[in-house]
Amino acid sequence: MRIFRVLKLARHSTGLRSLGATLKHSYREVGILLLYLAVGVSVFSGVAYTAEKEEDVGFNTIPACWWWGTVSMTTVGYGDVVPVTVAGKLAASGCILGGILVVALPITIIFNKFSHFYRRQKALEAAVRNSNHQEFEDLLSSVDGVSEASLETSRETSQEGRSADLETQAPSEPPHPQMY
Repeated sequence: MRIFRVLKLARHSTGLRSLGATLKHSYREVGILLLYLAVGVSVFSGVAYTAEKEEDVGFNTIPACWWWGTVSMTTVGYGDVVPVTVAGKLAASGCILGGILVVALPITIIFNKFSHFYRRQKALEAAVRNSNHQEFEDLLSSVDGVSEASLETSRETSQEGRSADLETQAPSEPPHPQMY
């Protein structure tokens, strides 16, 4: 239940909103990351089980090796279970190096998207604080990747406001008859 309280605070935090938008728009990269981690853990845990099954160091079952592979591949490395044979140590080295590569590659893409959403969110917050509509359009257009639909919506809103202002003023000349 405490997690839900933190999620309620997300509407007040620019960083948490940006993180949510990043995860929402990066589901492919996160999925690929999890897939690569799962394949790597499966491969390296099988190799470690094969290399260390004769030794009594904690690699007795495949699920125990999966736990070791997950901890090693994500570079947490508790150190509670370590390989003792040369083949096991080579498998552990490959697991750690593979984990660094697998985690590092998609993280750069996800970080770039986070930076984009964070800049956009900051620009929108600044525009809300400033009431000048032209500054709002300038801020939106300065942020990379702003959709034309959002700019068009803001232009329509400003045109509606201008037409409402014109309606309150007295017309200077009569309207022209329309030709059919």
